[in-house]
Amino acid sequence: MNFFTVTHIKIQRLANWSVLTFGDFDIIRETRLWEVILIAKIGAKMMYHVFLKMPSKSVTFMVLMKVAFSLLTVPLIALLLGSLFSFTGRKMVFDWSFLSLAESFPGLVIVLTVAFLWLLGFSFEQSGLVKFSAAALKEREERVRSVLARILRILPRLLGLASFKAGIFLLCILPALRILPVLQRAFSRELPVGMYPSVVTGPFGWMAAIISLMIMIRLLVSWIFAIHYAVLDRKTFAGALRASTSLVNGNRKKVLLSMLAFWTPSLLLIIGNSFVFRITRDVVIRSSYDPTSMNILKLSIFASAETMTATAVSIGISIFYSILTTRLFFALKEGEALDSQTLLRKDAVADRPVVIRRPWLLPLLIILVIQGVFFGYLGRFLVVSEIELPLVTAHRGSSFKAPENSLSAVRIAIEDGADIIEIDVQMTRDGVLVLNHDRSLSKVASVGERVHTLTYADIAEFDIGSRFSNEFAGERVPTLAEVIQYMTGIPPSVKLNIELKDYGYSPEISRATIELVKEMGFESRVVITSTSIERLTTVRELAPEIPIGLVVGYLTSLVWSVDVDFYSVSTTILNDRFIQRARSMGRDVHVWTVNNTEAMSRYSSMGVASIITDRPDVLSKLLLRQAEMSIFQLRVLSILMT
Repeated sequence: MNFFTVTHIKIQRLANWSVLTFGDFDIIRETRLWEVILIAKIGAKMMYHVFLKMPSKSVTFMVLMKVAFSLLTVPLIALLLGSLFSFTGRKMVFDWSFLSLAESFPGLVIVLTVAFLWLLGFSFEQSGLVKFSAAALKEREERVRSVLARILRILPRLLGLASFKAGIFLLCILPALRILPVLQRAFSRELPVGMYPSVVTGPFGWMAAIISLMIMIRLLVSWIFAIHYAVLDRKTFAGALRASTSLVNGNRKKVLLSMLAFWTPSLLLIIGNSFVFRITRDVVIRSSYDPTSMNILKLSIFASAETMTATAVSIGISIFYSILTTRLFFALKEGEALDSQTLLRKDAVADRPVVIRRPWLLPLLIILVIQGVFFGYLGRFLVVSEIELPLVTAHRGSSFKAPENSLSAVRIAIEDGADIIEIDVQMTRDGVLVLNHDRSLSKVASVGERVHTLTYADIAEFDIGSRFSNEFAGERVPTLAEVIQYMTGIPPSVKLNIELKDYGYSPEISRATIELVKEMGFESRVVITSTSIERLTTVRELAPEIPIGLVVGYLTSLVWSVDVDFYSVSTTILNDRFIQRARSMGRDVHVWTVNNTEAMSRYSSMGVASIITDRPDVLSKLLLRQAEMSIFQLRVLSILMT
């Protein structure tokens, strides 16, 4: 036999036992491939007509359950998230960074709690949907009121079953949670920062995660009909679990393949819906940077639309899943042995016309709108209202667009949306405070002499613009007084970060800076930083009202003993533990120097007070986007609805 013949035979054999159809298993092995495809089509058609037979009642039930359950759980999750953010210093969790919560014990508790609540809610939803599906398959009628009453009567049984299953599943998946931070970094293309993460998976970690997932999948398949036995046969939760395991035995492969056949397109639908909204969301946000009433309305409407669409997809998948599992339950329990000829006969349900007797669409749409708006604004009130995005600090001004430490760099930084302008100040030989970072002017003006050896008259002759770009030809080294004078003409919300950069050559730089700032009445708009503890101590003594920050390039024991208001920390050593310790001492953390958007997002979510960057324009747009996207990014809360 040639390759194509062998392949055709293997495909036929696979089709003979594959459960592409949503309801029938005992397909004889002689069935041809085209028959299996036709059977699958009829099985899907049967599910569709059963779905049409129960939409108004099941959808009403699902909306009521989601609203009621979320009313109870959203505040709890919001409280836990708020506590976690307060403890760890995080401000927000974006996209895949939710997985990184499992990196710490408090975060792991949050992940497990959210998963437990979701499983609990899913179990209660399926309990009601099983009643509706069974009634539709058996040609009976069920009312929403009677189903709710039934659930209330067996509530302790359902609670025990759902809690037991959720607890066992979470216990089984616990080893797999250790790899979530690794997956988060893989999905977001991030690299570990400093000494973090502390979690090391290694080959044994991955092996334990794979084994735990396999055990969980086996239990999921074995207990798939536990809710059916509890609701339809009124068994205790222990009896329901045993009965479900017994029913699945001997048919495990078929049930597993049925689940794969169902959840594969379902997950693709969820991912596709999320992908479409993500692209659309980016377009909407890019066109809505300005906080005008129209833009706020547009964003709110889009947020509600996304929530309602995700909820509608979730409801549809849940209903189809209940029809599938209920159909499988009856087929296996009653020992049906349906061949292809039986399947190819017309289904009585399919022939019966579907009539929706009541105009449910409008009231359900109103409920969904209320739900979308409610959860959007409740989520914002409980979680997002506590979020403070970091301030934008322009490193040496907007040094990517203009010569560093120049008046042009300061001016452009303000135009780029910077909250703080960071500048480096040195003292000339004749006591004038000027802006420059390095010991000499070789970088900006090709002059090798050191600043402290030159007079201001000497420095004023140097052109620091031409080396950067012809556009800035003739730019001169500004004095601190000139920068402060310029800053007095802009809104007082923009502050100045003066880093004392004397390299040990100018002991009087602290006093001279404080005297100049006070003389110009600029005390309320400056912070002063330095790597020198001695310089900062002098500033504290002369002007205790001015915030001071220690520039930290490496860790020593002295870092924590210095009397400062904040730390300005290098990206090479900053991690969550540093932030937590600083916050416990009442001190903020600024991070330098961050120029790529992935790192900007990461440090923003870590809870730093300010991000120091050469690209204040990029960071400003990113933070504005995050502020507007926060209504869309409450992924933890959305778990209950999607």
